[in-house]
Amino acid sequence: MLSIYKITLKYSALPVLLLVANWAQGQKYPGTFKARNAYYLEVGGNSDTYSFNYDRILFQRYIFKAGLRAGIGTNLFFQEAEPGVYPIVPLEAMGMLGGTQNHVEFGLGYTRRFTDHPDLMQNMYFTRIGFRYQDPRGGLLVRLAVTPFVSPENKSDTPGMAVVPRFGLSVGRSF
Repeated sequence: MLSIYKITLKYSALPVLLLVANWAQGQKYPGTFKARNAYYLEVGGNSDTYSFNYDRILFQRYIFKAGLRAGIGTNLFFQEAEPGVYPIVPLEAMGMLGGTQNHVEFGLGYTRRFTDHPDLMQNMYFTRIGFRYQDPRGGLLVRLAVTPFVSPENKSDTPGMAVVPRFGLSVGRSF
C-alpha cells in the first residue's frame, strides 16, 4: 500500500507543477493596461485647431503598447483668417513605451481636410513623438507631443514639399 502511495505522489506532482507554472505565466505585467480605450480633446497636433478623438490599444507586451486613433475636428471658432468652415479627420497608428503611467508615445498619421479652397492643403501626413500619462486602470489621460506634418500638396511659392512643425496637447479619459 505504501508503494502505491509513493507512485501516486510521484506521478501527481508533475501535473501540479505544470498547473502552478501555467498560473504563474498567466500573471499580468504591472504596466498592462486594463483601460484600453480613451477619448480626449486634442488642441493643435494632428488637427488644424482642435479635434475630438478616440483611441484603442490593440496590442501590449511588457513595456510596449500599440494602437489606433481616429478623430473629428473643425476650424469652427477659429475662422477669422480662414476661407470657411470645414471638417478635419485625423487617423493615426501609435506606439507607446513605458511600464506604468508615464509613456513615450510615437506615431504616424494622416489628416484629411474636407475643403476645396485652392490655398489650403487637403492631405497631411504626420509623425508624433511625445509624452503620454495614462493610468493602466483608467482615468485621466494627458498627452503632449511634437507633431510635424508633411504634405505633398505645396500651396506656397517655395518648391518642394511643405514641412510644418506642430505641437499638440490632449486631455481626456481612459476606460
